[in-house]
Amino acid sequence: MNKRDRTKVFMAGLLIALTGVFAGGAWAGISATKHNLSNGGPGTIKGDGTEICIFCHTPHDAIKTANIPLWNKQLSALNISYGVYTSPTLNATDVTDVKMITAADATVTNLCLSCHDGTVAINSFNNPSNLETVPVMVGTTAGKLPVGNSNLGTDLTNDHPVNFTYDQTLADADKFLTAPASLVGVKLFSNKVQCASCHDPHLSTNGAFLRVSMSGSALCLSCHTK
Repeated sequence: MNKRDRTKVFMAGLLIALTGVFAGGAWAGISATKHNLSNGGPGTIKGDGTEICIFCHTPHDAIKTANIPLWNKQLSALNISYGVYTSPTLNATDVTDVKMITAADATVTNLCLSCHDGTVAINSFNNPSNLETVPVMVGTTAGKLPVGNSNLGTDLTNDHPVNFTYDQTLADADKFLTAPASLVGVKLFSNKVQCASCHDPHLSTNGAFLRVSMSGSALCLSCHTK
């Protein structure tokens, strides 16, 4: 086999591999979940357009946040105080309120809250579609999430804490936390716990977009040993 033929075989293999990635990756996963907000989505909340990814991402004119690429969703108002959850182990000096000063300061949790705090319309894009009009959102209240489990509101003081550093110092102080180097299934962002530490917005195999099943409290036991 000459060099040209080897190159053709390599490129063909690469195309097959990429096809597999896109067919079985995030796009294929999200299309069957409630985060598919297009008119073909399976949930009761959806738009009348066909695009799926636009509700969070855009290839151009993205909001400049270092925490996720190509973010398209308008963020919640600056300086909203969501409050912090405190406990004997975590206190106000450990957990930082996720309010923003600028969009560049947005945490991963802020990105989730841009829909789930109920203050911003789901179809409020930074860069609207070039192919379709702004989608009309069915099942919403003026385009915003209606009151319910998906609408967390702007008070997170009674929810699992987010935006705190999960390190060995914390594990040692708590005495019943898994060492951060041994975490399996859950994900840290810059060593911090955020909404997406427990939830994967692209997949929903465990329900509620959980990264680990709640069967036998497996998700809780990913971090907590007692």
